[in-house]
Amino acid sequence: MSAIEAPAPPDSAIRRIFRQLAGRPTIAVIDLDALANNIAELRRLIGPRVRLMTVVKANAYGHGAVMIGTYALKYGADELAVATVDEAAELRDGGVTAPILIMGPIGDGELERAIRINAQLVVSSAAFARALAAEIRRLNVEPVPIHLKVDTGMRRFGCAPSDAVPLARQIVDMPELRFAGLMTHFAAADDADPAFTFAQAAEFDAVVDELRANGISVPTQHLANSAATLRFPSLHRDMVRTGIATRGLPPDPGMPLPDSYRPILSLYSRVARIIPLAAGDAVSYGRTYVSQGGEQGALVPIGYGDGYPRALSSAGWMVLGGERAPVLGRVCMDQTVIRVPDRVDVQTLDIVKIAGDGTAGEPTLNDLAVMSGTIAHEIVCGIAPRVPKVYLELGEIVAIEDLRGARQITNEEQS
Repeated sequence: MSAIEAPAPPDSAIRRIFRQLAGRPTIAVIDLDALANNIAELRRLIGPRVRLMTVVKANAYGHGAVMIGTYALKYGADELAVATVDEAAELRDGGVTAPILIMGPIGDGELERAIRINAQLVVSSAAFARALAAEIRRLNVEPVPIHLKVDTGMRRFGCAPSDAVPLARQIVDMPELRFAGLMTHFAAADDADPAFTFAQAAEFDAVVDELRANGISVPTQHLANSAATLRFPSLHRDMVRTGIATRGLPPDPGMPLPDSYRPILSLYSRVARIIPLAAGDAVSYGRTYVSQGGEQGALVPIGYGDGYPRALSSAGWMVLGGERAPVLGRVCMDQTVIRVPDRVDVQTLDIVKIAGDGTAGEPTLNDLAVMSGTIAHEIVCGIAPRVPKVYLELGEIVAIEDLRGARQITNEEQS
């Protein structure tokens, strides 16, 4: 069975993981087979002529940058993108040799390190281009590939369209720099009304036309983020940059992914204590939930210190014994109490499914986002490093990342 064909990990696999792990029993399980599936879906969508850049900034949106970057490349991505020099260096230290684009602005003091790790950089000003060229001359190294970013409406990072041609001319005339691409970023590609997105694209195309009219060829055009990649094939151009869709999560709560995409991250824990609740017993800080009696609470070792939002207090739910178990009272930093469903005979160490693909009745990560008034990006980025990440491929643990770092799991350790 290939990684793409493999089903989601069954409960037996989760029980086996808990048997192999010591310590606090709250884990993020990352299904690399689902990652392979999502990348295959994206490749099918964009076709063979368009390159796929996988965005792994912010620790791959909380999923683990080195592991997600490495396996994304294994499964069909062409390049990676990050936001900072440190993030690019982490990938290089982790053995990644593929092209890495640092999409964010960097300081002059970071130039040497960025050049040494063979990163591609984004230029949006003549001053930065000159500083970069001077550093390359000082180091006496090969020209660095750069991508010129044009601000077509995001109003964040990038040069004004009117400055693009003179800036591109300076870049082309600098032997230390290699003009590798022209890029922009969409502000509202997930909006129901695509008018602003296509207005941005039109402004970008006008810059391309003006560059060509001035004798400057554009080696690579890339505009499309996850939302634009999924919705607008005409904006795929030479390369797309996908982040959240690769993880099987929607770009916006109101823009569901096609059914063929699968979330790659699930959250699990185990019951730490069973709490009989008599009438009048209040649960957690602030006594916001008062029991009517005749019920039990189950203590789950996860809280906002792990990235489980406090906004889920008395609003979220988990799954215990195959049944929905609502959150009682306030989510604490390290712990949360859920109500034991009436039909469940609970025992300590029983598995609690906190979030997943929803097939067992548990909330999806997008559900958690909607209940918390945010987006799935923020939920997964907020998963704390103290929550171990367990990576599965074909149902077997291939790696674990926790506060001690990332490590591969050998065949002997599997048995």
